[in-house]
Amino acid sequence: LGLYPRKVSKPGRLVTFFTKHIMLPATFSGKHVSPIRFFGISWNVMPLRWQTLLIVGFVLLNVILIFVHRIIIGESHEEWTIQAVRFYANRSGIMATTMIPLLFLFGGRNNIMMTVTGWSHETLNMFHRWIGRMMFFQSLVHGAGFTSYYIMDGGYEAYYYNMYKNYANLWGIIILTLAGVIMLQAAYPFRHYWYEAFLVGHVVLVGVFLPGLRTHLADHGYHSYTYAALAIWMFDRFVRIVRVVLAGATTHAAIHAHGNATHLIVKPSIHFKAQPGQYAFLYVMRHKFWESHPFSVMDTKADGSYIFVAKAQAGMTRRLLKSAAHVPGNDMIRVWVEGPYGKTYPVARYETVLLIAGGIGVTAVMSYALDLKRRARSGQHVLFYWTVREAESLNWVKEQLEEVAQDGFVDIKIFITAEWSTWSTNSSTSDMSNEESLRNIASGSCDSVESSRRVCSVPEKLSVNYGQRPDMRKVIEETIMQAHGSVAVVSCGPGSLVDTCRSAVADNVDKGTRRVDYFEDAFSSA
Repeated sequence: LGLYPRKVSKPGRLVTFFTKHIMLPATFSGKHVSPIRFFGISWNVMPLRWQTLLIVGFVLLNVILIFVHRIIIGESHEEWTIQAVRFYANRSGIMATTMIPLLFLFGGRNNIMMTVTGWSHETLNMFHRWIGRMMFFQSLVHGAGFTSYYIMDGGYEAYYYNMYKNYANLWGIIILTLAGVIMLQAAYPFRHYWYEAFLVGHVVLVGVFLPGLRTHLADHGYHSYTYAALAIWMFDRFVRIVRVVLAGATTHAAIHAHGNATHLIVKPSIHFKAQPGQYAFLYVMRHKFWESHPFSVMDTKADGSYIFVAKAQAGMTRRLLKSAAHVPGNDMIRVWVEGPYGKTYPVARYETVLLIAGGIGVTAVMSYALDLKRRARSGQHVLFYWTVREAESLNWVKEQLEEVAQDGFVDIKIFITAEWSTWSTNSSTSDMSNEESLRNIASGSCDSVESSRRVCSVPEKLSVNYGQRPDMRKVIEETIMQAHGSVAVVSCGPGSLVDTCRSAVADNVDKGTRRVDYFEDAFSSA
């Protein structure tokens, strides 16, 4: 969907129905990026409906294939039962082993499946987790099956001898335990609240698991699956190292603090032009150089420098902000750049483009706004909505905002939701209106509320709305119904925002005069 929107009329009823009810919606409750919460804890996020259908099919296939094609011969019921248990234990063990290469393939950053399927890294990562869950299920059946088999065939003495005295089988118990620990520490709450600890633990545990599996299989064959998994992992790591080396092992970033975010300008040694919506992983040598975090490439300067904005959350982004805040002006830090990754959406082909950003999500959306502005396609209608809490945050994208606002090609609407009293002096004594003061701060030429009393200028097309939130459902519905051609809706921001946008597009996808497509730039952890 969305490859050649200018050349295709409105999709047929069947395609529209499929898009509206299968491809776009979350499984239920409208939540996909926003986590499901109980007792104040985020437990998980829901896949999209089409993803859930694939997951259900995959789970059913795993269960069914354990029990098909039985070849069991026994003169008595007891002999038949013992053979059946061993057969199912063998079958489940083989199936678990064959999923190892797929598990590593779907979890890598440099993944050929992205090219083959067109799926995002987030989608493949979700399937990576479900492959892991089913591999663990098969391993449990395998372990329970052989435990039952040895006890039924020779009693507990035979079980002890075969499971604990046999070196290969002992490693089977160890790696099954490791797999259980991996499943626990890879659960959403752990990833969500302690991501950096999860990442280190995940790598260490898997690093023990794979050679342990090879040891367990020493007497059983199927070694090729562990070699294939290792080859996939080594290829991914090799490409990642090559990307870092090409970008420059001695690359430096100029960093500057803007409120609760860090502005970074990085010039790689060899420039790879980042397309709109792409991102790169940054390693900060000053803070735990082995950790990397993804950041959207907001803009690419004429000299090939990438511009990033990192909002302080926890861990590396918080440490990065502290470094920038302690140095007046720009601080120079050594970084490694791995990327760019990700795909770009073909929004330039649409007659109407609605760009929606929330908070720091503006970095991904801004890259599309800049691209559309620079193309300036005749007859194209571009709307850009950005909701942000504080006026100071406009400094994150000051230069880019000024460029996009030129000549009015992009209709920009900014909504600042913080209370006026939280950052303004007594507005009743001000010699300027609230809107004027907001424009002054938005221009970046006013460093404080007091200095905002000076007359500062911003482009007239920059609409700033104070103390409001846009009704995005209404905005999306009106945009689709009033458009005279194809419509693309792009969103990036907090989970509640992008979930609302996705739901609104699904509700109105059949109301446009031509095709309507939705593109989401958000990370989820289903």
